[in-house]
Amino acid sequence: MKDITELYNELKENLQKSTHEQRKAWALIISEKQFSLKPFSKLLECKPAVPSRFLWLLSDVGNCDSKLLYNFLPYLLELRKDLGHIKTEASFANLWLIAGVPEENEAQAIDLLFNWLQSSDTNVTTKSRSLFVLFNLANKYPDLKQELKLSLIDQMDKYSSSFQKRASKILHQLEL
Repeated sequence: MKDITELYNELKENLQKSTHEQRKAWALIISEKQFSLKPFSKLLECKPAVPSRFLWLLSDVGNCDSKLLYNFLPYLLELRKDLGHIKTEASFANLWLIAGVPEENEAQAIDLLFNWLQSSDTNVTTKSRSLFVLFNLANKYPDLKQELKLSLIDQMDKYSSSFQKRASKILHQLEL
C-alpha cells in the first residue's frame, strides 16, 4: 500500500514517460485512497513533460472521482497565474468539462472560456471543450445564452466541419 509521499515520488520519477494505462492506475490509487491533490501540484514545477502529464493525470482522476477533482479545481485555478510556462487552456477546459466549474470560479471561468472560444490562437479541441462547458453554464445562467450564440455564429465558419457540427448542435439546443 502506497502512502502519498511514495506515490508522489513515483509520479515525479515516472510521469514524464508514462502511458495512459499507468496514469489511469495512479488515478485509481489517488481516488481509492482519497489523497488530497494539493501535494501533487508540486509536479507542475518539474521537468518539461511532467506538468503536462500531471494535467492529463488529473483528467484520469476526474474520470475516477469527479468530486475529488472538482474540490481541487479552485486551488489549481489559483496556481494557474504562476504557471506561465505551461499552457493550461486545454487542460482547464477539459477538467471543467469532466468535473464542472466550482461555483466560486464561475465568473473567472466564463471569461476564460469565452476568450479561448474567440481566440484565433486557441486550438479547435480547446474551443470545442470550452463550448460545451459554456453551454452547461448557460443552462445554469440563461443570460449567457445570447453571448454564447453570438460567439458561436462568429466562430462557426472559421474551423473544421466537426467544430461546425458541434457549434450547430449547440446553437440548436440554445434555441429550445
